[in-house]
Amino acid sequence: MSSLAQFISKEFVVLPMVATDMPSAIEELLQPLRLHQILDPAEQSAETILKRERRMSTAVGKGVALPQGLSDQVSDVALVIGIAPKGIDFKAVDGMLCHIFVLFIGPTDQPDKHHKVLSRFTKLLSDGALRSALIEAPTIDSVIEILAAWERDDDDESL
Repeated sequence: MSSLAQFISKEFVVLPMVATDMPSAIEELLQPLRLHQILDPAEQSAETILKRERRMSTAVGKGVALPQGLSDQVSDVALVIGIAPKGIDFKAVDGMLCHIFVLFIGPTDQPDKHHKVLSRFTKLLSDGALRSALIEAPTIDSVIEILAAWERDDDDESL
């Protein structure tokens, strides 16, 4: 059975985020994908994601934002998790600052897989106790451990 764990590794967790606004948060979240050569530095993901955010924020409320885009440069869903303990204004529907970010880049030819991973994260992050645990996580390793434990407890769906 596939799980979210296949998409998460410590190289792709940003803790703590230092960004203070939406554009810098997106750039900070894209940086690990560029650093590990998943995305070319010249790739236009940041502008694509910002354009989408201007149309409709991906801040789903309760301190969570799920910025996303599609790219021809990736063959599988790539994601970066960021934790911003101080919060960042991401124009959330509930007006709250966002503390938990999951940036998704999916392959343009596999939008269903992108949406399935997005849906799974949305479901997991609807749990207030999980959100609190992530915001209070002291280390990158603990973020990964928390997500893995929560997913095991909620393991009713395959990716």
